[in-house]
Amino acid sequence: MSLALVAGGAGFLGSAVVRRLLGTGEGVVLLDAFEDAGDGRSLKEERIAAFSRHPRAAVVRGDAADPAFLESVLAEHRPSSIVNATLLRPNGRGLGPLLESARGAGVGVFVHLSDGRLYGPRDEADRRAREDEAPEPGDDPDLIAKAAEEEALLASGLPFVNLRVFSAVGPGGGPARFPLDALEALFGGEEVVLPDDAPRDFVHTEDVVRGILFAIARRPLGETVNLGSSLAVRPSEIVRALAVRAAREVRISVSGESPRPPRIADLEKAWQTLGYSPQLGVGEIAWEIVRARLYPEEAGRAARSAEMSSRTRAEPPRPVSRRELFGLFRKPFDAAAKKPRR
Repeated sequence: MSLALVAGGAGFLGSAVVRRLLGTGEGVVLLDAFEDAGDGRSLKEERIAAFSRHPRAAVVRGDAADPAFLESVLAEHRPSSIVNATLLRPNGRGLGPLLESARGAGVGVFVHLSDGRLYGPRDEADRRAREDEAPEPGDDPDLIAKAAEEEALLASGLPFVNLRVFSAVGPGGGPARFPLDALEALFGGEEVVLPDDAPRDFVHTEDVVRGILFAIARRPLGETVNLGSSLAVRPSEIVRALAVRAAREVRISVSGESPRPPRIADLEKAWQTLGYSPQLGVGEIAWEIVRARLYPEEAGRAARSAEMSSRTRAEPPRPVSRRELFGLFRKPFDAAAKKPRR
């Protein structure tokens, strides 16, 4: 059994990664500081309640930017891979301590979750974001910190995969996170107020997790790869889909415009390097969020079923080469030619 360490494992994406890794039979070390940042400490504690009783999971509480603490954790558990899903403070020590500790421990692959918002704004004709573009964080402190993390990763000397994740949505987020906030407004009979309605690349959390697992398995080392849906969807479309599945009337207003027009992921490299393509669309996103809100027991059973089935599909399908396709095409003709003539 291999062992993976998930830094930020109590967060929205991190906890989803932990759950799926456990479902595939992996051992997992969940590392988190359980701070109020992000979705809040109480929700993080709720997320990891089941993990703390799992025989293949170890929950470790501490700061992913503390070198001495990290050194002791890695020396004790010796993970073969690290998935970094932490939200590090922009004015803190950054990713350096975790990278240095991972290098010292000889970690086999470091999968870093970066941000698709690092792509700079473009016009309509050039909306697709390709990985060969340089990051353009602008003056956003969080994006400046993300760009610095990518620079540190490139200079680390570690075997890494850098995944730029676009707008991940799904059940399990905090009440202030879109579209959970919109759903609560729908149930309360209130108007849903959107800060803007610019089209975004909304990608289901489970698709992101699949891409992360593919990165651990395939290890396209040194590469930056997009994880998105490659579809431009307006936030209002997500809200309307939620309203249909929750059987609620919807009123939507838009209060402004996006100061930084979002980009849409080009997924050609994701398919070539990982075998990744998204499987879940707006309908599945809306239904699973509503089901988790209205029917939590049913949603829990569905999640457990997905974890069990993931054992058989942890690896992406291998692309078939042209030579293999030609061989399959020729096979019946070759067999006919070998038959003795009467």
